[in-house]
Amino acid sequence: MNNEIGIYIHIPFCLKKCFYCDFNSYADKENLIEKYVFALCKEILENSEILSEYKVTTIYIGGGTPSYIDPKYIKQIMDTIYLCIDKSSVEEITIEANPNSITKEKLEIYKMSGINRLSIGLQSNHNSILKKIGRVHTIEDFEKALDIANSVGMENISLDLIYPLPDLSFNQFKDTVDYVVSLKSKNIKHISVYNLEVHENTKLAFLLNENYVSLVDEDEEYEMYKYLKDTLQNNGYNRYEISNYAISGYESKHNLRYWNQELYLGFGAGASSFFGGTRYKNETSIEKYIDNILNNKSVIIEKEELDLLSLIKEYIILQLRKIEGLSLSAFKSKYKKDIYSLFSIEIAQLEKDGLLVKDNDNIKLTSRGLEVANLAWEKFI
Repeated sequence: MNNEIGIYIHIPFCLKKCFYCDFNSYADKENLIEKYVFALCKEILENSEILSEYKVTTIYIGGGTPSYIDPKYIKQIMDTIYLCIDKSSVEEITIEANPNSITKEKLEIYKMSGINRLSIGLQSNHNSILKKIGRVHTIEDFEKALDIANSVGMENISLDLIYPLPDLSFNQFKDTVDYVVSLKSKNIKHISVYNLEVHENTKLAFLLNENYVSLVDEDEEYEMYKYLKDTLQNNGYNRYEISNYAISGYESKHNLRYWNQELYLGFGAGASSFFGGTRYKNETSIEKYIDNILNNKSVIIEKEELDLLSLIKEYIILQLRKIEGLSLSAFKSKYKKDIYSLFSIEIAQLEKDGLLVKDNDNIKLTSRGLEVANLAWEKFI
């Protein structure tokens, strides 16, 4: 049995909600921060028995905007976690940050608390585009934040980009990609590039529906994808998952935990967990989350116990997100079954369609398969 586990911490507070954001995050609730952190720490302590039985190797503090809140609260959360675990087993601790909320004092406190990986939301290096998606930072804020991160010795920095963005041209996107690779010497070890998803009831959906902004067509978006992939890989950023590129050795250990279907516990409003073959999700409302914790009520609002076949299907889909794909021997070791005895027809069809290929002990998506991954994954749903 693998005795390792990861921890996810959710900080749902933001200065302002981005126009595209569908995450569990809230603006104008600063008055709840202190109570929320107290409740969050109480939830962690209530799970101390489980945490003490496992080797915690990764911790990820996401949001929202974790860097928005006072760093004393991040220290409080980390100190609480350290009461429950063997600190020496932790390999990677990530915190998400927006450029405008990064200060030297915050990063120094993060480092003293053991945080060794910084994930900065850049999204674009064009202020006009940032404004159109409701970002509160500028490129000047980002450059200042990056200099601060380097000055305090943050040696493992990840950047987030999104494309296509409203009114973003191919040349502007090309400029952004070129800009990002020029920062390699400033400890940019990892780059996550996400396809824009337009969610209902977001400001972006309204702006697009009313034609206030527009997106490029599919052909131009594909040109963006090709330029991004080729440029990052030509500059030493290896694509290791559909949306993620890293300098060798700097792949996100915590995110690999998700794609390898390994255990993790999530704490905070809206946080998810995977433990004992079951997926859990916490109450999303900050107020209800605090109230339930303080009154010793459960904060779990969703619970899905996965049967063996569901676990197997999910595992295949998660593994096929990775560029190296799924190891046939690892699958057999994990599930005591041969994958071909379950899905020979589906695999054969994907191979025939040119979306999947067998490579020694692995099956993996082809270049074309990665472009239309949803079509491949549907075979296993």
